[in-house]
Amino acid sequence: MKKSLLSVLLSSLLLNACGADVPVATTAAPLAAAPAPSDTFTAPAKSSRRFVPGQAIVKFKGSDRALTDAALPPVRGFRARLVQPLSSGAVLVSLEAEPRSVAASIAEEESRTLDAIAELRRNPDVEYAHENLYMEFFATPTDPLYSQQWNYPAINLPTAWNSVTGNVKIAVLDTGRLDHPDLSGAWTTGYDFGQGDADPYDTNTYHHGLHVAGILAARTNNGTGGAGVCWGCQLMPVKVSNANNGVTMSAVDDAIRYAADNGARVINMSFGTAYNPNVPTAVYPCSNYADIQNAVTYAIGKGVVVVAAAGNDGVAGLQTANITPASCTGVIAVGASTQTGARAAWSSGGARVDVIAPGGTAASGFYGQGIGCLPDPNTADPYSGTDQILSAWAIGKPGATLLPGDYCHRYLSGTSMASPHVAGLAALLLSQKPSMTPAQVTARIKSTATAVSGCGSDCGTGRINAAAAVYTNLPPRPDKGPWYNPARSGNGLDIQHLASDQIHVTWYTYTAAGVPIWYQAYLFAEPGEWRGDLLKASWTGSSATLSVVGTMRITYSGGLWRFYWTLGSLSGNEPIQFLAFGSGSSVMNLNGLWFNAAESGWGTSFNTQGNTHVLNLTVYQGSNPVWLQGVASSTSTSLTFPMSYFTGTNLCPGCTGTTSTSATAAGTFTVNGSAGTPSSMAASSAVSFPGGTWNRPSFTLSRLTGP
Repeated sequence: MKKSLLSVLLSSLLLNACGADVPVATTAAPLAAAPAPSDTFTAPAKSSRRFVPGQAIVKFKGSDRALTDAALPPVRGFRARLVQPLSSGAVLVSLEAEPRSVAASIAEEESRTLDAIAELRRNPDVEYAHENLYMEFFATPTDPLYSQQWNYPAINLPTAWNSVTGNVKIAVLDTGRLDHPDLSGAWTTGYDFGQGDADPYDTNTYHHGLHVAGILAARTNNGTGGAGVCWGCQLMPVKVSNANNGVTMSAVDDAIRYAADNGARVINMSFGTAYNPNVPTAVYPCSNYADIQNAVTYAIGKGVVVVAAAGNDGVAGLQTANITPASCTGVIAVGASTQTGARAAWSSGGARVDVIAPGGTAASGFYGQGIGCLPDPNTADPYSGTDQILSAWAIGKPGATLLPGDYCHRYLSGTSMASPHVAGLAALLLSQKPSMTPAQVTARIKSTATAVSGCGSDCGTGRINAAAAVYTNLPPRPDKGPWYNPARSGNGLDIQHLASDQIHVTWYTYTAAGVPIWYQAYLFAEPGEWRGDLLKASWTGSSATLSVVGTMRITYSGGLWRFYWTLGSLSGNEPIQFLAFGSGSSVMNLNGLWFNAAESGWGTSFNTQGNTHVLNLTVYQGSNPVWLQGVASSTSTSLTFPMSYFTGTNLCPGCTGTTSTSATAAGTFTVNGSAGTPSSMAASSAVSFPGGTWNRPSFTLSRLTGP
């Protein structure tokens, strides 16, 4: 069977499952007493408070420390009480001044709280302590009818849609979910950290999150409204606002971790700390607030891209470096651009801005005209203009009372609108290449942005360019299973799918002496090709170590596949094609890579076509990798493979001349599976070959990939 000398497994990988943190209900102190609900929209007033008075976020040293009110450390002049634990391991603590008295002013309340936090920081058992900051939404929401969405052509998004429309999950940390018809089918399950329950619906009158969600993922071709940046993506509603639309850091910290633990690939945060005219010198860089930085770091560590609005206080001179969460390390901080492509004057700037994206001009105010909206007067800033961003909207009624006719679209401005453009673009990239890290996504977005003349660091690297950022010529993915070169049969490749943009390849070939040897590679989709390092495994006696020995590429052009390699100083390439050796339905489908979890570093690859199964066993001669092959044709779920050891003449990398192979019987390999596609099966090995044996009387094979 020359032409079946092709697949073999890699040294096996043991995939570890990570447990998810359980969300903790968050009850945040209100900003102020809420007015009675009405049908008149009123934007939340700018709070004069910078942080929740009488509260602190505190992390104590030692992760196993159980805290009660009595166990909290004393704070001179204050009575400390435990409010709730946070998912970061920190706790939210209330601090009541003693003797109890009514503060004469907000400034006095804040001063007392800061004194108590300073006292906590001096405690040697405290890792960190800081205020529970209030944050505010940076703009109002809106979503467009496509012909009026000037913002998408401005960033070359229509061209990008020719390549990708998205398929990942975006967490919308905002005011919560609403069932706008332009978002039908977009929402997944979520959580409410503003009020501490599992219902993430927006119950207030200020529907900021709806506008943001429309920019992110409004559905297209549905006869309603306009388009979203990533209109094939799913939205996870993670509510962070409380009953009065206040947003506290403690709620945001837990929300970030929840999103990361529940499958989000991107987090959008269109809010942050803001300029306070009562305390104009007050700044809130993320470096002062360890709990939210820890949450961001946690999310990034789980492969989540975190995006935040840079702030709307450019006119006041407040730079993004002093705004949280935009200034947190690892966050993509997004400023706003206008219809002309320039930076909006009100957009916060400074060197911490990474990129800018359409946020509207706001020449007529942040709140623009509505399309299809019922009369809904805005007393804070009269609706005017169409130079803002158009997105989904609902009139100012409590979310629970909204009727179908209350949903509409409206123009709004702010870095709140700019941020979801970048979050949506990040989601498009991850839809194409899910194996990209947050750092790689950030670098791609920044490196492809269009520089803005005269803007300097206030615009970061420039205005995002979606067409340049997405990948327009990614290769098709080769079929799973055996591949070979008919002109040089006797060796070959086994290809398995790890992700839409990642494949695993095992190369079954020979040394110059004709001894069978296997290499492996993890190839990633890159423009025009699959590319990665070539790896060789070495056996330690109980496990394998890997070393890079070259490179591998697989290309597709004109309907033909080609395999390129380098190995030390050698290099070469050859055409390859898929090997079909059987047909029909299978009683037991074993296709894929399998491993022995009790002894990682070796394993098998099976190729099942019909009821013919080809087994490639990837083991070692001493410390060197060697492969053997067996074939079984049977409808039984108990299979015994007679194994063969193949030597090859002129089949080594770089060898030329007439090729040939020779087979030597090498024992048996047995599996006992089940009908269908078993995930594990009992196995035994009694294999002997020149230079070694691989006898394993009883073990469990577990499926790694496939079928």
